[in-house]
Amino acid sequence: MAHARSRRIHTVAGALELIPATIDQLRGVARYWPMELIDDPDGSGRYGLVFQHGDEEVVGIKLQPVDIEAREARVVHHANRVLIASALPAYLEQQHRGVMVPCAYYKEKPSGLVETGFVFFVGPDRASRPPSPTRDDMLFDARLGAGATRMVFDMVRAIGRVSGDLQIPMMPIIGIEPRPRLAIGGLALHFVIAGPHALVVMDPLDEAQLVWRYVVRAGFATLPYAPMRPMGLPGRSPADMPQA
Repeated sequence: MAHARSRRIHTVAGALELIPATIDQLRGVARYWPMELIDDPDGSGRYGLVFQHGDEEVVGIKLQPVDIEAREARVVHHANRVLIASALPAYLEQQHRGVMVPCAYYKEKPSGLVETGFVFFVGPDRASRPPSPTRDDMLFDARLGAGATRMVFDMVRAIGRVSGDLQIPMMPIIGIEPRPRLAIGGLALHFVIAGPHALVVMDPLDEAQLVWRYVVRAGFATLPYAPMRPMGLPGRSPADMPQA
């Protein structure tokens, strides 16, 4: 299989060097992700991050704003990507050991309006749950696994922090709730965080995106790179197969 090559992205804030992710970094993703991380069958050197097996889907926690006009939604969607990129260091400070996939999403409605917010997919490590958890600490744990709630809210807090620092306002949130992947809409999948590593996974890689400027401003000069795309597979997930 061909592997991702190094890429150098130049921004007004400086350069970002993308280095092919190591096998250990990819194993870190595969260890915690609820389904599989697979080689893309097209032999391109990309990876498939599996979100669906038959009728079973990975569930994410969606931060839903009010619906808005498409012209405004496009601006908000790009701002949400910038906020995720800028929030990476604050989230990494929490030293979670599982996998976090923070995405901006964009969903057109029959009304002609657009819903565009954030969604977080997690593969938690039990150690992410506080030693003496409150009810709020376990809000999503029954659905997503022990430690998931704390991971989600640490990312929410990280985004809120950089929103204030950068004076890039977040849309008012009217709901935080679990939703299966296909009910969410289109995903801007730019990063996968596995333990201490934030991997760039955007595929195809668009070097002209404003988001890279904010990655550099956040303090990154080098990041691992492994192009991934959301993927669905037929049949049941191996994790659900009965054991012999």
